[in-house]
Amino acid sequence: MSGHTHPGAADVDALLARLAAIGPLLREEAPESERLRRPTPAVQDALRDSGVFRLMIPAELGGMDASPLQILRVTEELSHADASLGWLVRAVASETATAAAHLGDEAVAELFGEGRHPLVAGQSTSYTGHAVREPGGYRVTGTWQFAPGVSMATHLHLGVTVEGTGERLVCLAPRAALRISDTWDMLGLRATASLDYRAEELRVADKHVFAIGPHDVRRGSATRGLSPALMAGLQQAAWSQGVGRRMLDELRDLTRHRDPAGGSPVTSDEFFAEYARHYSHVRGTLALLRETWQENEATLATGRPLTDEQETMSRLACGLATRTALEIGQLVHRFAGAQVMRDGALQRFFRDSHAGSQHRGSSHIVTQKCGRMLSGTLPTGSHWGFFDLVIPEPAAA
Repeated sequence: MSGHTHPGAADVDALLARLAAIGPLLREEAPESERLRRPTPAVQDALRDSGVFRLMIPAELGGMDASPLQILRVTEELSHADASLGWLVRAVASETATAAAHLGDEAVAELFGEGRHPLVAGQSTSYTGHAVREPGGYRVTGTWQFAPGVSMATHLHLGVTVEGTGERLVCLAPRAALRISDTWDMLGLRATASLDYRAEELRVADKHVFAIGPHDVRRGSATRGLSPALMAGLQQAAWSQGVGRRMLDELRDLTRHRDPAGGSPVTSDEFFAEYARHYSHVRGTLALLRETWQENEATLATGRPLTDEQETMSRLACGLATRTALEIGQLVHRFAGAQVMRDGALQRFFRDSHAGSQHRGSSHIVTQKCGRMLSGTLPTGSHWGFFDLVIPEPAAA
């Protein structure tokens, strides 16, 4: 992959420049976004105008069709500016791209035609809804939780299981057709408005229903062949990198404003040693992520699926990035003193780092499964499912 330039590189570079330009606005509005528990109107407008929600939309629909490494860069930079915005944008950009890549031509022309595109939030990988097949579509009932960006979305995804067949499908519905529950009262990531929503006997036409699988992608190229779990892991790792870097930057600024003669913990030799250690962890994790995803991109470019080892390393790198951000949070708590207890950026990122670590794709259980895979002790035929290993049952004696 050395020297390879993705077709959308110029678009992504321009996007990064626009995000840098609106960075001061995002930082300035962050406290008010947290108070509102959703991005302020000014932030919402700035994000839409930046084009960041086109990041993963297929090029044939006017999107950037970003590669995994480009998604890593954008998500990390946005999360460095505001952890909640990084979390929200990664979710909405991903769900919008999922709709663009999987819907049939009729629905795509309706939703993405003439340069427009919806903003989609919701759960395309949680099939908790119930669907009954009817002529021309489905009747859907269910409740879905924790959908970042509902406040900005025009449409929501409803993951459903079909009565009688057990088939798992995704339905796309206008947000106005659903009942939104304002249940978001969390320790961190407060500005993401990750609300719950439900449908009651909602009619969804066939053209707005699709399946997600390796053979169901209709358009797009950059991330074709990646499972939703791997894409979520890539974005989780990028988010963690941005959040960890920002906390280190805040600690650095705190140190520079302290008199070494005053005996502050952030001017002690012990602090500087720990700061250097955590700084090296961030740089090391980023190097691992880049190496892992360069190899993944090279494999995907050939049309081959990722190997078991590549899938394992992708998950392992995600878990490492998440743990690194958490450890930096512990460094903040240990040395920043009352500063982390006061309302401000350091406290907000401290809380967000802990809230974001609850993502199921980066849990310690996944890391344990990575160890089992890498150790070579699993039975032949073991492979990754969604977030878990699929291990064959022992043959009957």
